[in-house]
Amino acid sequence: MFPVAANSEDKNAVDYLAGLQQRARQIKLSDQRVWHLLLKYNKKLFGGVISEADGMEFFNSPQGKTDPESELAATLASFFVPLAEIAKGKEHPQCNFPARFKWLNQQLAFDSDRLEIQECDRLDRWIKTLDPVGVTLVFASYFLNNPASMFGHTLIRIDSRRTESNNNLINYGANYAAIPDTENAFLYALKGLIGSFQGRFAIFPYYTKVQEYNNWESRDLWEYELKFTQDQLNTMLLHLWELGGTYFDYYYFQENCSYHVLSLLEIANPNLRLKDHFFFSVIPADTVKIVMAQEDLVKQVVYRPAVLNQMNHKRLKMTSEEKRVLHSMTKGEVTLESNTFDSLSASSQALLLDAYMDYLQYKSMQEKSGREVKIPHSILLARSRLQITDNGNDLMTRFSNSPDRGHGTDRFRLGVGHNDREPFLEFAYRPAYHDLMAKDVGYDKNSEIIFMDFKLRYFFESERVRLDQAKILSITALNPYDSLFVKPSWRATLEIDTLRDRDCNYCNSVKGNYGSGISYRPDFLSPLLLFSFVDLKTEFSGNLKRDYRLGGDVELGAFYDISEDLRIKIAGSYQFFLLGDSKRYFTSHFITRYALSQDLDLRLEFNRFDHSNEGIFAVNYYF
Repeated sequence: MFPVAANSEDKNAVDYLAGLQQRARQIKLSDQRVWHLLLKYNKKLFGGVISEADGMEFFNSPQGKTDPESELAATLASFFVPLAEIAKGKEHPQCNFPARFKWLNQQLAFDSDRLEIQECDRLDRWIKTLDPVGVTLVFASYFLNNPASMFGHTLIRIDSRRTESNNNLINYGANYAAIPDTENAFLYALKGLIGSFQGRFAIFPYYTKVQEYNNWESRDLWEYELKFTQDQLNTMLLHLWELGGTYFDYYYFQENCSYHVLSLLEIANPNLRLKDHFFFSVIPADTVKIVMAQEDLVKQVVYRPAVLNQMNHKRLKMTSEEKRVLHSMTKGEVTLESNTFDSLSASSQALLLDAYMDYLQYKSMQEKSGREVKIPHSILLARSRLQITDNGNDLMTRFSNSPDRGHGTDRFRLGVGHNDREPFLEFAYRPAYHDLMAKDVGYDKNSEIIFMDFKLRYFFESERVRLDQAKILSITALNPYDSLFVKPSWRATLEIDTLRDRDCNYCNSVKGNYGSGISYRPDFLSPLLLFSFVDLKTEFSGNLKRDYRLGGDVELGAFYDISEDLRIKIAGSYQFFLLGDSKRYFTSHFITRYALSQDLDLRLEFNRFDHSNEGIFAVNYYF
């Protein structure tokens, strides 16, 4: 038993504490899970438990991280420490750990005559400022320029009683994120994979994140308003207060933003058991799906388009002439005083000015100056003189889909094929994420991220199993040409692959490439996407002369959606290696995909590498 305090003379308090500790040990197992949630005891280790929190400020016992019983006893003892014995400037444990105090009080019914209930002024002011009436899960769409956000990002918004539902920007948000110590993308990914960053919770005005995601990074936001009781909200916020003083080792695919956001929701309602659905990886889109799958948890879903997509929505309504004028306005070739602009109808002028203001806002955010977005007074004045407002029935074009509608991020593939020599069976699995041939509902239609995609083949005649391909990481961003925003397409891959242009019994090489190019889509919603790339490539293998070759390729190709379920891809490339094992050859690919459902598709592929040909029929299942 832990003493109450070294100089305490209250024998009754000591005896009372001993009784509380005995009762605490007898708490039934179902209730112990709540205690474990409150203290983040969720990982099994060698038959015991270990807390996910890594900052020792989170514990009252030196052994608290690995010994829940000692932490429980120390926590109870700390609640009895007289306020006079708390160091100046420090909070009383009742105020540092209010969620634990609340739950233990519910379980043990503290006697206020024996345990002095402390006043927690800072905590009370914080809760009063938040004034919570609800909580909203927010998903920020994919952003390939930041390794931390390639798979999207989730956070929560604390909805306040003092704000109207249409003024959520002035609410507060809560976010869990890594505290990086490098801007190098490779080091960021490596450290994120091995847990070398600290991850911390932060509270901030929600509008700051809208500025960052919606405006600066041009990412759509999807807001899922959740249903919790007032007591559940209070418990969640009390626990969030406790988390403010600690940190967690940040793991890119496990203990990431989504994982810890789910933990907060479980604190509010332990019956949800949201994290039980995940084993290896916790990806933001999957966590949204789990939340959506809970009965009566999501009240409504709100789409908040990026400022660039707000402008694109207006561009979709423009005539060819209006688009030409807008382009000239952005170049400074047409002004408000120009005859070209003055001759337009009032409705056309209003549409152009609204789109132009979106453009100015987006461009100012890209400067990262930190200054307030300023639109010239002449533009604002001209728009105010046009007594034309948006049609309330004009629904915003959704340039992204709700992530809960997307296919599963894990994929299993079973295929049968034939090359120039023999037939084979193909087995493949990857834990993440999305390829450009898959159905893109719920995903960015112009990009793909493939992680740890392992493909094995069994060859019937030679009776052997070979590793055909292992894509460690492959990223492609097709940024269709836009006259207002010139942004190159790019791609990068690190993989183990079969040397397909050599007869070496399916030998492998380690390959890496990086390429830049251009892509073109006739309009935002066109089914046709054309692309071209120039890549730098390197390969290493003992089956190559000097064990390596260095060169590149030039590729041209196209994607075309014949229907919502049927997509084809045609591509051809010229490969050239100038250093090491020099060689030049052509490759070509034809792939067609038919989606039977969001999580099941059929594919037929024909590939040619130099003088080698193969055909494959495959079934892909996403889960």
